[in-house]
Amino acid sequence: MAQVPLNHFTRASRALTTTFTQVYSAPVDTAAIMLTILATNITGNTQTVTMGVSGNGDPAANISTRPYFDIIKTFSIPANDVVNLAVGKLVLENFDAVFCFASSNSAININCSILETLNTAL
Repeated sequence: MAQVPLNHFTRASRALTTTFTQVYSAPVDTAAIMLTILATNITGNTQTVTMGVSGNGDPAANISTRPYFDIIKTFSIPANDVVNLAVGKLVLENFDAVFCFASSNSAININCSILETLNTAL
């Protein structure tokens, strides 16, 4: 078993495309609290973003067959603006993942601040 620190702050960043992109996945023996999920529109036009969570804690399950739930669907972000998609905190269990896509390629950047914490059965 890998040694997991009790608490560890980390960041995940991605440039989005028009297909689902995995932004972050909680590692083994880890629960993750998404503190902020900043979506930045780097274009001069309004863009949309969709974000959801996939996973059931089974690392062997095919990602396309895991349960998926939208959290934000086609949310409009004005030109050259940023929005925090995490109104509250989003908690992920082992192997759960956050996925996003945008209305245009290379139009939206995602930057997540995450608190990872040890999550094992004793």
